[in-house]
Amino acid sequence: MNEQLRLLVNLQEIDSAILSIADKIEALPEKLMRFKAPFKEANSSLEKVKAKYEELTKKKKTREQALEDIEAGIKKSKERTKDIKTNKEYEAHLKEIGAVEKSKYQVEEEIISIMESLDSVTKEMEEEKSKVKKVEESLKEEEKKLDEEKKTLHSEMDVYKTKRKELARELNEELYEKYMLLMKSKGGVAVARTKDEVCLGCHTNIPPQLYNDIKSDHNIYTCCYCERFLYYKAPEENN
Repeated sequence: MNEQLRLLVNLQEIDSAILSIADKIEALPEKLMRFKAPFKEANSSLEKVKAKYEELTKKKKTREQALEDIEAGIKKSKERTKDIKTNKEYEAHLKEIGAVEKSKYQVEEEIISIMESLDSVTKEMEEEKSKVKKVEESLKEEEKKLDEEKKTLHSEMDVYKTKRKELARELNEELYEKYMLLMKSKGGVAVARTKDEVCLGCHTNIPPQLYNDIKSDHNIYTCCYCERFLYYKAPEENN
């Protein structure tokens, strides 16, 4: 194979590897997002349960205050009993106390019901906290793995970049400039293999004579359709 063509083929292989690594690095945040989503969901569920708990706690305090007010009212009513002079007034007073005590009973029942709900929500909250902790641990573990993967990928890229510099120095300046222009305009593929009279860069049939010339390996040829540099690889070279 023509030496400059060999350098172009090798440079393309290196640049393809660099682009592949860059894509992998770029995809890392998206990978992490897949683990952040369950963490956000678990936190959201926990916050909802916490809000329910706070609401019940406030309601309990409100009803407990109401109970204290009722009990204070009953105490005052009973203290006034000694000032009652007639049976009629006494009966009316007892009815009043009875009505207030009934409302006291209702408030006490409400408080008991709220406390039962609080017990249930407390258990639910502990379960949600456990879920959050578990998902958070998985997230931290994945963050660690992805961080290690990122370091490895950057290390691999540095190796390829070093090799690339060495190759680029050996290439003809004019060929290198054309190569770079093709890299930008052809989606990162400036050098394409030919097989069965087809350019595998644009998948177009090339003239038979051009295909034979490419197989001779003496000169550098380009595709008459996509303008990529072309090379031929014999079947035994694929093994």
